[in-house]
Amino acid sequence: MWEAIANIFTSESFLSSIPSVVLFVVVIGIAVKLGIIKVKTDHVQIGTMSSEREHRIMQEQCDFAHTYLMGLLGKVDAVIDGPLQYNGWFAKCILEGVYDEIVRWITQNHITDDEAYVSTKQNKICALVYSYNVMPEYKTPEFQERMKKWVAEVISELVRIRKVYMKQEIK
Repeated sequence: MWEAIANIFTSESFLSSIPSVVLFVVVIGIAVKLGIIKVKTDHVQIGTMSSEREHRIMQEQCDFAHTYLMGLLGKVDAVIDGPLQYNGWFAKCILEGVYDEIVRWITQNHITDDEAYVSTKQNKICALVYSYNVMPEYKTPEFQERMKKWVAEVISELVRIRKVYMKQEIK
């Protein structure tokens, strides 16, 4: 078997095709780098978008998510009668956990405003919040609806941020 493989790799036809294969790979690489060819799948994009631009999009999305979630601290305080548990630190800890989850979505780069996607993420965030030992005030159907509304708002804005940057890329 090894002898047959050695014969194939040392054959005249194989050795003569190596330069053309290398040239083909180099041409494809240059075409991708110049933006002539663009390959885009659900999880990977190779081509015209620079890594710097992708980094800016993700940074903008993360910044928005953090600002939005920390702004919810005041909204949560307004919804709950009385002071927040542990002087607000427990709620901030929960929001940081939610932020970590949203950053995971951003880095996976597949956020969409599709109804099924939004519903799945809303349920995931609700389950995440309830995995903490939250007070009964946070377990009401009204508060759960508020959480779902907030998650939908975050997803909608993350999609909008990506669209804004993608329009800038086209120009």
